[in-house]
Amino acid sequence: MRRRTGVIRSHLHPLCAVAAAALLLTGCSGDPADKKPAHPVFDVPTEQQPRQALLATQATRTARFTQHLTFTSPAGDTVQTSTGRVDFPGGRAVGSIGWTLAEGLPEEAKDALLGTRLGADRSPAQVRVAVEPDTIRLRAGEAGYWLSYAGASAAFGSDDAIDALRGAESAFGGTLLETVSGVQDVKEVREVKEDAKEDAKESAAGDGGRTYRAKLTAFNALRMFSKDLRAELTSDIDPNGTATPVTLALSTDAEGRITRAEADFSALLDRKDSALAGTTGLRAVLTLGGFGASEPAMPAPSERTLDAKKVTTAVGEVEEGECADLTTGTRILDMVVSVPCAGPHEARVFAHETFGARYPGDRKAKRMARTACDEAYGSAPAAWTAEGAKKDHYWYTWPGEDRWGVGAEPVVTCYVLTR
Repeated sequence: MRRRTGVIRSHLHPLCAVAAAALLLTGCSGDPADKKPAHPVFDVPTEQQPRQALLATQATRTARFTQHLTFTSPAGDTVQTSTGRVDFPGGRAVGSIGWTLAEGLPEEAKDALLGTRLGADRSPAQVRVAVEPDTIRLRAGEAGYWLSYAGASAAFGSDDAIDALRGAESAFGGTLLETVSGVQDVKEVREVKEDAKEDAKESAAGDGGRTYRAKLTAFNALRMFSKDLRAELTSDIDPNGTATPVTLALSTDAEGRITRAEADFSALLDRKDSALAGTTGLRAVLTLGGFGASEPAMPAPSERTLDAKKVTTAVGEVEEGECADLTTGTRILDMVVSVPCAGPHEARVFAHETFGARYPGDRKAKRMARTACDEAYGSAPAAWTAEGAKKDHYWYTWPGEDRWGVGAEPVVTCYVLTR
């Protein structure tokens, strides 16, 4: 069991010659009224065009998006799919994030990608997300409520896992739009390969649009990942580092709006001690469309919403006999959602045990926790333990080294899983 841890150009027109004797007004080819207006994207220097394309995309006000992030390994492809709709100027978005895991993917890799939680399972493979300027709401798996995080999530000790759901270039975080401003060595691609023609047709990029190839430093590429996932990918996060370039392909429509982006992050997979050490490839493909259409449909007021500041807590703070759900979105192992036992819940705490200040080592601490919970299970009210989904089976936490010592209070929590 893991312990809890701390993330415009000007142009001179020639003068028209006018016959003074005739005093006639005549038109000429240099008349400003006859000049074609400058294109806001394509008429700036090539190096600046991706950034201008991002601005043109944001100027459409709304768009729908789909992104596939694919982790390739000997076990097969594991894919994260993000889809939804954004309101760029309003700072709002609604969407979902789902995972399809490759069969045979190591458990450690599953934990790193989905996030760990208490009990037998890891975080749900599907979450819904609703982002507003001052609030991030998520609805995990089959939960019957939205969990609302208002303000900065640092107050929840989430190490940026909640904040990562909000982007800087789009209300919905974690997409390739976050990387576009940092592109380098931009080149326009004038030849469209056969296997890309269908994509260009669907995205309208092939009808007056343009395609670019560019590079990103590792630092800029990592902007679309949460801190804990960045740490699993690479140790090279120097803002000035250029040793690990990432390639980015960008397609626009005739108006310069981004319709497709594709990046190869495989060069970032350089950590030998990572939970993702077996991953051999990492690619992202983002498609955009539906520009200027309907705004995101935010959760209705009638949908149940819980204030995360009031209901998220460490499992050690849940009173004996009280109940909890196990997914908070914070990716912190011992954080839970305190919920009434009268309604649906995933766990019930039946005991807490406090140890002395001296750290006995992790193995002994685990044995001490098991012994304490074994005794507590036998003496706990039957109504509490009978809720266990598996007869005579319980779970427990034990304190890591940072929870011992002077001023610390090493607490063991014993609980049963109810579903």
